[in-house]
Amino acid sequence: MSEVLENKYVKNDVPPTRDERLEISDAFSGLGCDFVNCSKDCCLKKMDRNFWQASSSCQMGLSTIMSSTIENSVIIMHGPVGCGHQLHMLTANTNAGKAARGLDVKPVNWLSTNLGTTEVVNGGEKRLKEAIEYADRTFRPEIIFVLSTCAPNIIGDDVEQIVRDEEKIVSAQVAAIHCPGFRSRMVSSAYDAFYHSLIKHIKFEPIPYKDYIPVNPADVMSEFAAEGYEYGKKHTVNLMTLESIGAPDENELARLLTALDLNVNVVPEYSNADKIRFISESALNVSMCWMHDDYLLKYMKDEYDVPYYMQMPLGLKATRKWLTDIGEHFGIKERAERLADYEEALVKKAVGPFLEKLRNKRILVTGGSVRSAVETSLLKDDLGMDVIGIVGMLYDNNAEGVFEDFASDYPQIPVVISDQPYEYVNQIKKLDPDIVLEHANYLQEGSKCGYVTIPEFDVGGSYFGYSGVFNVAKKIAFALDNSEYVKHLGKHVRFPYKKDWYDKDPYHYIKK
Repeated sequence: MSEVLENKYVKNDVPPTRDERLEISDAFSGLGCDFVNCSKDCCLKKMDRNFWQASSSCQMGLSTIMSSTIENSVIIMHGPVGCGHQLHMLTANTNAGKAARGLDVKPVNWLSTNLGTTEVVNGGEKRLKEAIEYADRTFRPEIIFVLSTCAPNIIGDDVEQIVRDEEKIVSAQVAAIHCPGFRSRMVSSAYDAFYHSLIKHIKFEPIPYKDYIPVNPADVMSEFAAEGYEYGKKHTVNLMTLESIGAPDENELARLLTALDLNVNVVPEYSNADKIRFISESALNVSMCWMHDDYLLKYMKDEYDVPYYMQMPLGLKATRKWLTDIGEHFGIKERAERLADYEEALVKKAVGPFLEKLRNKRILVTGGSVRSAVETSLLKDDLGMDVIGIVGMLYDNNAEGVFEDFASDYPQIPVVISDQPYEYVNQIKKLDPDIVLEHANYLQEGSKCGYVTIPEFDVGGSYFGYSGVFNVAKKIAFALDNSEYVKHLGKHVRFPYKKDWYDKDPYHYIKK
């Protein structure tokens, strides 16, 4: 993919969906080696189903999660009032995330334009203008996020033009997030919608005299200060956050990078306008997920010449690669290798007591396709478990390199791309695993089937880096020792599927 591909999109008012921008899939079943070949041959996009069970999240939901974490901001839900219902729940989750990061715990300030029948007929632009001006004078935020939901996109409200007009009137920066759920069934389009809003409306450059003092030729000390600033910039890493990693993961990765004498700036989630401005002032952008941050990172590379690196540091092999690749970028690869040697020796000793319990246990891995593929090495190579299959909910060809490595190492492990509960329930009963690593959206299904489960990610615990290896081993061992509840639960839960469905192939409805 061309590095300059994103620039043609950032000129548009509305970002493209993943369907328009990349080779995507949510319907595949086969071996790892077959999956890579299918992706390269562009046949994944042609695969479909004869039957669908609505299950995927609305992209507005993910956009709301990401924007709600930004400090000193206000969210305006431009749509019917019901579109904001999840913000009541998100306030608790966001505050927990802020508390874990040592930030001020405050309510998520949000408003709704409360579009009704009259506005759907006549347009809701007037209400949006009033809401933006009310939010600015009432809350005095740094950023106002306008989430453009389904209704205004159907009736044709020109949200982007309103935002441009209001930016001239209010003191806050105003950013429009175009996230109507009907545009795509690929929920990952939400990442692009959020980043598109930052690119279009939020400043990425530090402000003179507010963030730094420009060099004064008549002042020798200002030149020293400028040199110090440039040195710090050349040793700064932007660590791109995910909603699926919490403070423990951020702390672990920051700890490893700090041990290499690098400055770490964690953005954009749980940050603010001041931190976001400095995204352009770094030597490297580091993303943990190929499918999450590419829209912003490619723009930063093209616009500000900030290179980027993508690698999910799950397990010893991936974490060593993550550390040494970043070390090589800064010319300190040997130092990074020594750090990896030291950390690996410690964690291997720590997980030793769990290995006998975990060895050869049959585990099914479900969740994000990238995470599931990379996690296989942690489970199989580090903990000695038998990975009997991975289930990724969505896939796009940003992750092609990940699955090339997966197919090379584990060509015979089955790969499924599906977010359909009826397929998952059928598959898990046929595979009969000892334990299941499950995405949050699937967490109840495996337990209801009577299988031991642990979450694929947990914002309250560490999964990445070396502490993550220990934490995952401990979680699995604890779950295997405490399995009676789910076994008892499985005897009493009945799914709404007929008996003959379980006699069919789980992916009977996928058209190839």
